[in-house]
Amino acid sequence: MENKNPNILVDASTRDDAAVYKITNDTCIALTVDFFPPNVDDPYTYGQISAANSMSDIYAMGGDPIIGLNIAAFPKKFPIEIINNILLGAKEKCDEAGLSIIGGHTIYDDEPKYGLAVIGKINCNKIIKNNTAKSGDLLILTKALGTGIITQLIKKDSSNIDSVLNESINSMTMLNKKAAEIIKNYPVNACVDITGFGLLGHLYSMISQSNKNCELNINDIPIFEGLDLIVDTNNLATGSIENIKYLDKKLTGLKTIDSKIKSIICDAQTSGGLLLSTPPKFAAEIIGKLNKSGHKKASIIGSVTKKKEFENKIINFIN
Repeated sequence: MENKNPNILVDASTRDDAAVYKITNDTCIALTVDFFPPNVDDPYTYGQISAANSMSDIYAMGGDPIIGLNIAAFPKKFPIEIINNILLGAKEKCDEAGLSIIGGHTIYDDEPKYGLAVIGKINCNKIIKNNTAKSGDLLILTKALGTGIITQLIKKDSSNIDSVLNESINSMTMLNKKAAEIIKNYPVNACVDITGFGLLGHLYSMISQSNKNCELNINDIPIFEGLDLIVDTNNLATGSIENIKYLDKKLTGLKTIDSKIKSIICDAQTSGGLLLSTPPKFAAEIIGKLNKSGHKKASIIGSVTKKKEFENKIINFIN
């Protein structure tokens, strides 16, 4: 149903990262919510990851997170020290972001879950949407892929993945704050953060809703060191499996992609990087600044092309 409130500038209709509501001609607020069960063993780290993930939607829209509410579900007999550590980990990341947690809500559940409802401040004239990519833009990914594959392997056996696990945790606990601050200084035409739908799902949404096509350079996609050696295509997270099933129906070229590569580009991410679309003349400078800011694997992974009439090939895979 069409939304008739003129102050709602972005809602769920475009599947964007956050809703945006206009307060004044220049000042808007962006609103989002996210929570999920633990994906690592350490409660403090889980709190950090969950908070970083929750705030990422605001950064993707071009905003700054300012206040948040805890959303939690814990078993009745859950140890209080574990709860405290989850909340402390989250607070550390919120403090780093400049976000104040001002309340929240908790219920009982057999499986623990934690996250945040976040409100961010954003300039109404500088909202970065997910459906405004332009032909000729280059596509930049700010973080490596593989968090879903790695956290799924942890459930089975983490003894042989220590180095890639550490890299994954460092990535998931890294805020997208610095990346967002960098791209505000450039004419970024579209942006999304890479989370549950994986790189390919979020890219498909961005490109199709922008009414464009794109080329995706498979060999340029950054992944965690050694990830390709430990991918188990028979042990993927449910979300990743669903991503593959959905995108196999939408993208004719995906069926020809190597199964390991397909698993990586469809891998459901937690606290992933930003995927942005920007004119070519700014791409190298953006990459340089991202690399210096700590996003060492930020890479150009493809380009946006004009939509071809009578052709349903939204994403062209290039090896």
